[in-house]
Amino acid sequence: MQELLKLKLKDFLQQNRPDLLISLQQDGKTGIYLDDKIDSLDGLPARLLDEGRPPYIITELCMVALTADLGESRFQYLAELVDTDFLPMADSLRINGLLTYELINLMEECNPVFEVMGFNEEDRMLRYAITGTIQEYADRNWNSQNLGLWLSPSGKN
Repeated sequence: MQELLKLKLKDFLQQNRPDLLISLQQDGKTGIYLDDKIDSLDGLPARLLDEGRPPYIITELCMVALTADLGESRFQYLAELVDTDFLPMADSLRINGLLTYELINLMEECNPVFEVMGFNEEDRMLRYAITGTIQEYADRNWNSQNLGLWLSPSGKN
């Protein structure tokens, strides 16, 4: 059960918190993080099994416990904004395998805004500020000249 939970947690991080997963990988601490998270369950899987819960319910309840402290994902928030407000560019980056890389760069770019304004997905002013930051980043980094180098096979426009 522990190995299954580790795999599911790592999959969750890949989908919802790639910024955290990449940071852990860079520090060489992915395994330690996953082990510590599983240890934090403090016997929950065994207790649920003793209660007669089916394995799929045990897995889901453990995943809820494992991910509870991760909070809302700024990465997912940025991904949704880029998909909503910058769709053609998002599609180009996605097709070329650069979307996750650029979203992680955007996380760094937007951190000062999050620090000042906090993080509440429902905050319209935050959305405007983050969208403006994305636009500035896009103007600097996703202009046609830069994208031509990234997206064309020959690097020529």
